[in-house]
Amino acid sequence: MIAQILCLITVIEGIALLVVDFISFVYQKITVGIELCWSAFAVVLILLGVVPGLSDWSKTIPIEAVPAFLLISLAIIFSFFYLSCAISQLLRKNQELAMHVSLLNQENEIILQKLKENSAKEGKE
Repeated sequence: MIAQILCLITVIEGIALLVVDFISFVYQKITVGIELCWSAFAVVLILLGVVPGLSDWSKTIPIEAVPAFLLISLAIIFSFFYLSCAISQLLRKNQELAMHVSLLNQENEIILQKLKENSAKEGKE
């Protein structure tokens, strides 16, 4: 009975992770590569709870440890998910800053070229 409840909660964790992952991707809080990894992990969680051959792990956990196991697994999974969202946002900001630097370098080259042309014109006069 406890093993079935544990499998059901694992499936619910997987579905919740899949939903949160998709919503984070839609609102661009997470990059494509990291989103795919989390989606794959969520599918693995769902399969661990649904497929009978893969759900044998739930019978090895003692009844007294089930609440602690669930809380710790939720805390670890969503902590890592939060960290991966933060990393994704930093990657996006880094890419945006690199584009700004590139545009500034291009503008700097144009200004230097105009200065050289103006100094060459003044030198001829």
